[in-house]
Amino acid sequence: MNKVKLAAIGDSITYGFPYSPASSWLNITARQFGLEYFNKGINGDTTAGMVRRFTRDVCRCQPSHVIIMGGTNDVFEETEIKEIMNNITAMAALALENDIVPIIGLPIPCNDLHIENQLIEYRAEIREYAQAHAIEIIDFHAALVGEDGLQIKAGLHCDGVHPNEEGYRLMAAVAIHFMENRLMVHKRDVDLK
Repeated sequence: MNKVKLAAIGDSITYGFPYSPASSWLNITARQFGLEYFNKGINGDTTAGMVRRFTRDVCRCQPSHVIIMGGTNDVFEETEIKEIMNNITAMAALALENDIVPIIGLPIPCNDLHIENQLIEYRAEIREYAQAHAIEIIDFHAALVGEDGLQIKAGLHCDGVHPNEEGYRLMAAVAIHFMENRLMVHKRDVDLK
C-alpha cells in the first residue's frame, strides 16, 4: 500500500480551471496511484494567499508531501520576484516544520510574453533555491513549452494561460513520472484514460 498522502496548494492550474478538480493533473495523478489527496488550488490565488491559508489548507490535512505551485497570478499583479520567492520559501518552511515534505512545481508557460519573461526569472530562482535546500521540483514547464522556448505548445491550452484537458493529462504524466522515480510510488493496474 502507498504511504504517500498528497496535498497540492496553488491557483487555477492546480484546481483544474476551466474544468473541475476532477480534470486536474493532481486528480489524474492521485488516481493512478490510489493515493489519498487534497486539491487546494483556488482560482485566481496568489502565493501570498497560499501562505495565509497554508496551515488551514495543508497542515491540518497532515499529508506526507505537498506540491507547492503558484506565482503566475503574482506576476500578472506585478509582484516582485523576490516577494514571490519569499512566499514560496515560507510555505516550504511551514511544510518542513510540520513534517511534510515540500515539492515545488515549476509554473507552466504563459503566452503573454511580458509575463513569460518574468516567469523565466522566477523559475530560475525556484531552481536555485530548490538545489540549495535539497527540495525536489516537478518540471511542468518543460513538458508544456513549445519549440520557441516561451509559449505553451499548440493544442495544450485553452486561453494561453490554462491547460486544456490534454494539457492537464500531460502535466499528470509529468507528476506520475516524478512520483514513480523520485518518491518510488507504484501505480495501480488500472487504465484511467
